[in-house]
Amino acid sequence: MSLSEAAPEGRLAGLVALRERLAAEIDGCESARDVAALSIRFMDVLAQVDELEGGSAAASAPASPLDELRRKRAERSKTG
Repeated sequence: MSLSEAAPEGRLAGLVALRERLAAEIDGCESARDVAALSIRFMDVLAQVDELEGGSAAASAPASPLDELRRKRAERSKTG
């Protein structure tokens, strides 16, 4: 399903279509810089899809070092 076809179906359908598009772009990309940027967007979309689908995978997945850093920064900003 294309993004324009998925958009009227709602947020989850749009995100799933975007996930598929980003995956195809990453697979066909030859620029390391572009792969890095696309990968960041891809990971964000994966997290949003997981959240909308109930969050079961995110709850069982270990936190990445980046997630841990974000958590620590958020804790520090709340206390200081």
